[in-house]
Amino acid sequence: MSFYTSLTGLNAATAQLGVTSNNIANVSTTGFKRSRTDFGDIFATSPLQKASATIGQGVSLKRVVQEFGQGNMMFSSNTLDLAISGDGFFPLKSQDGFQDIFTRNGVFMMNDQYNVVNSAGQRLMAASVDSSGKANLDDMNVLTIPQKTTGMAKQTSKVSLGLNFPADAEVITKDFNRNDPDTYNKSTALTVYDAGGNSYLASVYYVKTQNASQETPNNKWQTYVYVGDKLVNASLQQATNTLGEDMYVNKYGELKAKSDFKTPEEIAELNSSFSKKTIKFSLDNLTDIRTSQPAAVTAGIATDLGTGSNDGVDFANYLNVSKSDLLRQQGSSAVTYPVDSTTVGARDITFGPAAARVTVNIPANGTTAPTLAEVVTALNNNSSFASTYVAQAASPTGTISSVNFGAASTPTNPFASFGVNVGGQQFDLTGLTSTLTSSTFAAELQTKLRAADGGRSDISVSLTSGSLVVTDAAKRNITGMELTKISTAATDVSVGSEPVYGNTVLRITALDPNVTAAEINDTSTGVVVQQNSVTLTGSNQATPYTRAKVSYTFAGAPTVFKASFGPTSAPITVEGTSGTDLADNLNKNATFSADYVASYSGTALTLTAKDPSNANASSISGAVKLYSNTALAPTTFTEINNPGTSAVTNNPVLANGVASILDTTKKSVDDLKNLFSVNIDNAIDPVVVGLDHLLESMSHLSTSQSKKLSGAQIADELTNVISRAYGDEKPFNFSTVGTPTFKLSLTKSNKTVLPDLPIDLSGSKDMRSEDLVREVQSQIDGNSQYSGLVDVTYDTQAQKLVFTPTDNAKVTVSSEQSAMDLSDPLVQGVNDSSVGLTLSPSVSTSPYRALNEQRYGMKVEYDSVKQTFVFKSGTTGDNSGIAITNIRPGSLATQTSKGLGMTGDPANYTVAPSTVDALRGITSKPAVLTGNPLAVNVDNNFSVDSTNNQFVVSVNGITGTVVVPPKDTYTLGTFMEALQNGINNLQSQSKNGLTAESVNGVKVSYNSASSSLEFTTGTASTDSYIKVTGDARWGLDGLDAQFGTTTTWIKPTAFKDEKGATVYIDGFGAESSTATGFDTLPAWSPVYFDKGELTFDTAGNLVSPKQGAQLDTVYLPNGKGALTINIDYSKSTQFASPFSVLSQSQDGAPEGDLVGLAIADDGLVSASFSNGAQKSLGKVVLVNFSNPSGLRQIGDTNYYKTSDSGTPKYGEAGSAGFGTVRSGATERANVDLTQELVDLITEQRNFQANAKAMETSTSMTQTIIQIRN
Repeated sequence: MSFYTSLTGLNAATAQLGVTSNNIANVSTTGFKRSRTDFGDIFATSPLQKASATIGQGVSLKRVVQEFGQGNMMFSSNTLDLAISGDGFFPLKSQDGFQDIFTRNGVFMMNDQYNVVNSAGQRLMAASVDSSGKANLDDMNVLTIPQKTTGMAKQTSKVSLGLNFPADAEVITKDFNRNDPDTYNKSTALTVYDAGGNSYLASVYYVKTQNASQETPNNKWQTYVYVGDKLVNASLQQATNTLGEDMYVNKYGELKAKSDFKTPEEIAELNSSFSKKTIKFSLDNLTDIRTSQPAAVTAGIATDLGTGSNDGVDFANYLNVSKSDLLRQQGSSAVTYPVDSTTVGARDITFGPAAARVTVNIPANGTTAPTLAEVVTALNNNSSFASTYVAQAASPTGTISSVNFGAASTPTNPFASFGVNVGGQQFDLTGLTSTLTSSTFAAELQTKLRAADGGRSDISVSLTSGSLVVTDAAKRNITGMELTKISTAATDVSVGSEPVYGNTVLRITALDPNVTAAEINDTSTGVVVQQNSVTLTGSNQATPYTRAKVSYTFAGAPTVFKASFGPTSAPITVEGTSGTDLADNLNKNATFSADYVASYSGTALTLTAKDPSNANASSISGAVKLYSNTALAPTTFTEINNPGTSAVTNNPVLANGVASILDTTKKSVDDLKNLFSVNIDNAIDPVVVGLDHLLESMSHLSTSQSKKLSGAQIADELTNVISRAYGDEKPFNFSTVGTPTFKLSLTKSNKTVLPDLPIDLSGSKDMRSEDLVREVQSQIDGNSQYSGLVDVTYDTQAQKLVFTPTDNAKVTVSSEQSAMDLSDPLVQGVNDSSVGLTLSPSVSTSPYRALNEQRYGMKVEYDSVKQTFVFKSGTTGDNSGIAITNIRPGSLATQTSKGLGMTGDPANYTVAPSTVDALRGITSKPAVLTGNPLAVNVDNNFSVDSTNNQFVVSVNGITGTVVVPPKDTYTLGTFMEALQNGINNLQSQSKNGLTAESVNGVKVSYNSASSSLEFTTGTASTDSYIKVTGDARWGLDGLDAQFGTTTTWIKPTAFKDEKGATVYIDGFGAESSTATGFDTLPAWSPVYFDKGELTFDTAGNLVSPKQGAQLDTVYLPNGKGALTINIDYSKSTQFASPFSVLSQSQDGAPEGDLVGLAIADDGLVSASFSNGAQKSLGKVVLVNFSNPSGLRQIGDTNYYKTSDSGTPKYGEAGSAGFGTVRSGATERANVDLTQELVDLITEQRNFQANAKAMETSTSMTQTIIQIRN
């Protein structure tokens, strides 16, 4: 058995030697894994044998296994040489595609189909990948390396050109022609590609079109792009900001990016604009800068309002007499109608020539009849009526009740005077007979009144049961009845109660003094008054100033009429084809009509002298000669001699001379009242404007002071009147002060001290400053001792009620009422001409006009060049509005000479807010003054004392000192309210009886951010100004004045096409030149760049388009597709250097050739192509097995899977359980040659030892045989 055992040892040694030799033989085989031999001893026993005594039978080869340890890396220049660092195998597919093969040999190459294969043609498998390089292990394919891209050509869509345009390039005005180098400055060219990778030459030409200027501070270049020979037009491109956001413009030229619309309302406004058709606006055309304007109304021509001696409106010519009464005194006739206010139904007044009758209807309000005042107002506001007549509600009866002569009067008559105004004539009767009794008193008054009335017997006076009644049979209006008693009258003597005026009638007076009462009352051509459809009978009130007349009677049937008048040396001749025609022509002649009025009736022509003082009728026939002839073409005329004459008799003018009131320059105060109504910015209640207050305010002027106002002065007065009416003026109200309000004490120049005069204002309710003056003056003059000794005025600037003695007397003012703040009496100083009581409306008093109805900054101007008045609203912008209505006809308002000239279409006097079109811009900004931080704790009460309660304030040219009443319990709110009230009470000094300028609408608020007071003017324009100086405690020391701003806006200019038609943009962004579908401009419209235009600022930086110039789609020849290109000029400049290309690139590319291949450690295979494209071709994945030793080796370092190896597990290189892939490297055999040589020696010794054993065994066997033999 030892022989056999040794033989098995020889076999084992031979096998081991073979494995080692194989390892040594493959030491250079890439990916080879060394093998090793596993042996087992041979041992066999039977159940009956004793194992411990049994000898083994040798060795047997159990298996040859491979060790898959890591081999060393060997680097190469072949990207397809792959090595696995770690566990795993490359998956291969057999050439027939049916057998899966696995290997560690990473030596790969491409076959003729560009598949990655090994030397045996077995193909490397790779997984497909997504865009992120993640492998899809369920989609394994042969790894193929394309040599050329297919379908990867990229169409050019963006070209980047960084150019420097020479700043000194000349502007070219010639039409562009690419074939004429003189029509462009510079050009560039580059290659672009279509979707198929075909290349085309793109040429860009640059033409400088504008140099920067003050009006347009930008340089402009126009670009022209050609692809091949085809011009590519620039696309419509919405303007963007520097962030690339689309820009939108509103009707005021305000630009906003989309992100600037933040509130829901703003976003909704923008969104609602998207679907609307709009006008195309160009960013470069937003240059029409305009100044925001207020709503303005321009009246008609108003002449003779300069500063010359014959110009201006002289208010000295206006009398405090009603127009009807004045006209009567100037010689006009009238008719009175007994209108009954208790009769229900409408009132209809018809007037005018027979061929053009006009009816004014004053309807009833249900069952309530219109009042006589309403009838009069309606008539006088009718322009047709007012051009011929004036209406008046006349009360021809006045009554003073409760007149008492007293029980025992000495003298018998205790009354000193009686005054009454009859038809505008003031009758003041003094020196009444002392022996008059109650039974003779009325008779003397009647006699004296009739005598004063020119001897007429129209006035009647009666005194019955204490009622003194004055009646005028001529139906003149009676006012101003007043009875006074002598100073020594008994206490039971009474001047009666307040007068009552009655028996009111409608009095219609002709403006023309030559119109008779009969003509007014003519039912065909005069006035007809109907009351509830019943015609009233008028009572003629003929003028007392009759005129001289001459009547010429024409004999026969003359066909030609002629009159001659004027200077003998150059007589004036007027002809007519009939008597009526001659009368009309005479009245049209200026020279004739200055002195006479002609009328024709029947066969007689009557000439009436206009001058009532001309009593001699024969002077008319001497001055005017009349002729006639029956021939059609006469050569001679027959003079009409011996005309009938009518001389003037019983005319007061003849007896008393021409009264000043007869001067036609005298006008009535009615012509200054209620001139017009003005509504600013759609106020609920308009303001009625008049100038009648000037009669009272100018009455205090000395006789040497002019009362004449120029157009500019009238405009200023109207401005102040309107501003005051619309402002925040508060009334004086002393109803809660106590009585008396204050007292006056007067020390005469002779040192006589008059008793204190109590002034009680508790019952006067709300009063303006002029009302206050009037009431105080009335109470002073109502006292017989003080009457005429003290003049009262109101200093608007100092806000003081001023008392001025008429001689060298001295006035003292005192009050026991705490509200008057007069702890010490006000004493007139020795050198002072007056003393002033500080009075201003209370802080808590509500203004006359509610806050939401107040308006500020209105202005009236007189344009001396155009000779027109212009009325402007206070605010600028399209939200402003002004409407002038109820322009009173026949008043100063409608006078064209020395008037306001408010004539023409009433529609022209209304400018409504514009909600659609941009007309006047946007609202201007007020002046805002912010103080320094307050030095008080505004969360607690604080005090104001005499050391810090004065504030010097200047607002819009009005300067004054505001004094806040000292108090210890001010809160921030009450302090600001008191300060604000004081500021808004400020007025300028009233001059020459004109209305003072006033401060209105200033708001005092608290700025919590700066802890300071903030002052905001009510007006908003560059003329708005505010400066406040006060104690440092209030943060108001050292502040500079602040000014408002009149805003500007841009009128977007509509883009025009080559034919001059407006271009529109529909909701889809398409251009068209038709307005179909366009309604109104949306709130926001897209704004566009000019097509193909480059804009640089003066610093040489690109202004637009910063996001690139988009071109229209150009269609390529031969159906090769189309190109849509954007050229980005953002890196371009315009410096003072030559034209140069700083950078140039484009994103298009042709099909590319393979220029590079990269395999990442995770097996991702990426190919690079000559067109710049890169493509992930797949991912080389690895395979691992649970028992790699169980793989079946098939040569070429390849393996098959077996049941022993387990199923293959695929995974990405570098993931858990898998090694990484190294490109450009191979894995050497993991054979350690030194170890293998050592193994050879060992195996040799094993072989020799086993051979020796066999030899020994053989020798022993031989010896045994020999022994047996």
